[in-house]
Amino acid sequence: MTLEEETLFREKIKETILPLAMNMTEEQIRNIILSVEKANSELPVGFGAMLFEQIMIHKYNQLKKL
Repeated sequence: MTLEEETLFREKIKETILPLAMNMTEEQIRNIILSVEKANSELPVGFGAMLFEQIMIHKYNQLKKL
């Protein structure tokens, strides 16, 4: 990913996923990502782990601000 793509990806997580993830447990988030990975074999290896990591970073940063 280019730096611009990475920035856009992080912004999309904040806009679309984070509002839902704020009310979910880590296990719930992980289970959703695993089910999406199983249903979409074309996703690159490691994408789910990277997405989970980014969601958790944003989630805990948001919680610190509260």
